[in-house]
Amino acid sequence: MKKVAYVVFSVCFTLVLLFSSCKDDPPVPKIGLVSGLGGFDDRGFNQDILSGFLEAQEEFGFEGDALACELEGDIATNIGVLVAYGYDLIITCGFHAAVPTLHAAEANPDIDFVILDYVYEEPVANIQCVIFEVDQSSFPCGFLAAWWADKENPESPRTGFVGGPEIYEILQFSQSYVKGVEYFNSKYNRSVEVSGFFASSFTDTLMGAQLADSAIRQGASVIFAFAGQTGNGALYQAKESGKWAIGVDVDQYISIPAVGSVLLTSCMKNLGQMLFDVLESYHAESWQGGTAVSGNLLNGGVGLAPFHDFEAVIPDSIRTALTRIEEGIIDGTIETGWR
Repeated sequence: MKKVAYVVFSVCFTLVLLFSSCKDDPPVPKIGLVSGLGGFDDRGFNQDILSGFLEAQEEFGFEGDALACELEGDIATNIGVLVAYGYDLIITCGFHAAVPTLHAAEANPDIDFVILDYVYEEPVANIQCVIFEVDQSSFPCGFLAAWWADKENPESPRTGFVGGPEIYEILQFSQSYVKGVEYFNSKYNRSVEVSGFFASSFTDTLMGAQLADSAIRQGASVIFAFAGQTGNGALYQAKESGKWAIGVDVDQYISIPAVGSVLLTSCMKNLGQMLFDVLESYHAESWQGGTAVSGNLLNGGVGLAPFHDFEAVIPDSIRTALTRIEEGIIDGTIETGWR
């Protein structure tokens, strides 16, 4: 009788331990990523976001899927797939995702959302926005481009840009870039001009090449390209024409090595790192919807890439000027020209 009682007690104790263990282990969250237009092989914006997502998945062990979007309609479709499969957190990217993300969040208040590179006018309880103060890095790019254009063609110096569609996020690049050129002109009493063109698409490399060619024909020595895959076409055209360029979003010397020899620098958003930080807060249960997180010069969310092949060419005086510009932007003594 004692033996039977002991066996029963042992089984019960084992079951208690089993259920206690199950209770203590939280469920593994399901996190989905929906790319911006052009998919994850754009060698820039989307690719960097995916790298941050995969790094966070490896670090924090969540169940994850990444869905690519080639067309604008794919965004809403892919968000719907992740909603239908019960994902806990859905990450979307950029201006084109704003409306479908908002609709999905309003229809599914029990699901959390993060949208990268966009902020809503009014906070939404279950959406966290991640924005980038790219004017803070675009302004020094304008200064650097103006110096290079003046060095290469002092008689009629001109720099250029190829931007994406004229939306808020693109104008943030262009206006501060022009202000950086103007700052160079005022500092050194020069008259560098700017030829700028906006594309109607983020995914048309031929259009980017054509617009860059137009700027070059007007005399631009440097092309700043901030138009996704369209901008990549502008970089290739700059190299083909024997000119120079500035990349965007990531260090494009690394992501597009074929144009590395003409890249002075890249105007970086550290998208992958910012997403990693967001997912770290989600893992730590400190994530908050209805908020906006900003990447800027102070926290390393934006910045200039290394000069790479031009390290030995750019003089200490210009490096010092760039450092002081960044310090002035951070402390507010230099305005980027953006709102």
